[in-house]
Amino acid sequence: MSDVFFINWQDPISRRWYTVAKLQRAFGQYIFAYTSGSLHSPNFSPFAGLTDRNSIYVSPELFPIFANRVMNERRPEFSQYARWSGIYEDRQHTDPLLLMARMGGGRATDTLEVHPVPEQNPNGFYETVFFCHGVRHVLEQAQARTLALRPGEQLFPMLDFQNPFDPDAVALRSSDPSAMIGYCPRYLAGDLKKLVAATHNSIRVSVKQVNADAPVQFRLLCELVSPWPPGFKPYDDEDHRTLVYFQIEDLAPELQKRAARN
Repeated sequence: MSDVFFINWQDPISRRWYTVAKLQRAFGQYIFAYTSGSLHSPNFSPFAGLTDRNSIYVSPELFPIFANRVMNERRPEFSQYARWSGIYEDRQHTDPLLLMARMGGGRATDTLEVHPVPEQNPNGFYETVFFCHGVRHVLEQAQARTLALRPGEQLFPMLDFQNPFDPDAVALRSSDPSAMIGYCPRYLAGDLKKLVAATHNSIRVSVKQVNADAPVQFRLLCELVSPWPPGFKPYDDEDHRTLVYFQIEDLAPELQKRAARN
C-alpha cells in the first residue's frame, strides 16, 4: 500500500480545494514538503511547526497536524472504521496512517483532507480505492439505489462539464436501474480523464463494499482499476510538485542514519 500522500486544503472564502503538501513515509521516517498548490490561495498559511514552504521536514514521528488525525487503536470505534475502510478488520494489522488516509483524514473543525497516491498493482494496472463523494446530495431514490449495490457491481464515470460548482467533476452512475449515485473525489478527476483518453476508456470503476451502518460520507467504497499507460505518473501536474525538489532515493542515506539513531 502507498506510503505517499497528498494534503488538500479548502479555502474558507472561495470554497475551492488546493493541493498544498506532500507527506511520505520511508526508512522509518516521515518527510513533509509543500507543493506549488500552496501558493495559489492568499488565504493559505503554512501549518504550525512547518512554517517554511521552502524546506523539507524530516521526523521519526508523524507530524502533529497528522498525528492528531490518526485514530487511536484502543478506541472502541477503531475496528468499525477499519471495517468501513476495507483495509483490515483485525486491529493488530491495520496501519493507522493508511486508515486515516483512506477515511480522508478530515475533522469537523477544519478543511483538510489526506489521500494516498494510486499505485501499480501486481498486474501493472493503476489501482486506487476511494469513497464515493456527494452521496448526501443526490436524490433519495439514488441513495436507496446505493444501499442496494453489491460488491463487484460496475459503476460508470461520466464527465459532468455543466456542473455549476465544479466543471471538472466526474459523476458516477449505476446500471439497471440507472441512477446518478455520487461523484469520484475531485483529486482523482485529473488522473481519470488522462486514463480515459490514453486507454480508450478501458478503466473500470466498481463497488468494493457498501457500509449501510456508516455515515453517508463512508457509505460507498469504490475501486478504480485501469491499464497503466507508458510513461504515466499519478497526479502529474504543477500543483502536486513540491516547491523543493527531492527524490527519496537521494535522501535514503540520511534517512537510514536517522532511523539507526532512533
